[in-house]
Amino acid sequence: MRAILAGLLVTICLPCVAADDDFKVLRLEQQVLDLERKVDDLSRQLADLKQRSVSASTEGEESSPAPVAADTRWLSAANWSRVRRGMTEFEVIDVLGPPTTLRGAHDSPARTLMYAMEIGSGSFLGGNVEMKDGRVVTVNVPVLR
Repeated sequence: MRAILAGLLVTICLPCVAADDDFKVLRLEQQVLDLERKVDDLSRQLADLKQRSVSASTEGEESSPAPVAADTRWLSAANWSRVRRGMTEFEVIDVLGPPTTLRGAHDSPARTLMYAMEIGSGSFLGGNVEMKDGRVVTVNVPVLR
């Protein structure tokens, strides 16, 4: 009799434990999604802070091209073809990565996101995205100069 009761008890409790595990898995998946969103937000904020520090140091003037950073998304022609007129600065940075140089103050209506890298002595690869009122107006894909 005890064996039958123990078997019934196990049979009744197993679905409860499985349901509890399913709930825990769903909760963990939701927490991972929330963390991914937070990381994306923090990445955008970091890119914005980097832009502000670059624009503050250049005070609206163009500086010489910086060495290539770890983020080389801007070197892909496919990524440049994804940049469209009317996109926001954050959308451009999401596609091409942070610019190597900025022209124009952070609060200025006209800004230029410049992407460049030196190739050998005396030549460089460079392109830019011109912004007006926070939106893309012109895309100049990189060319060797």
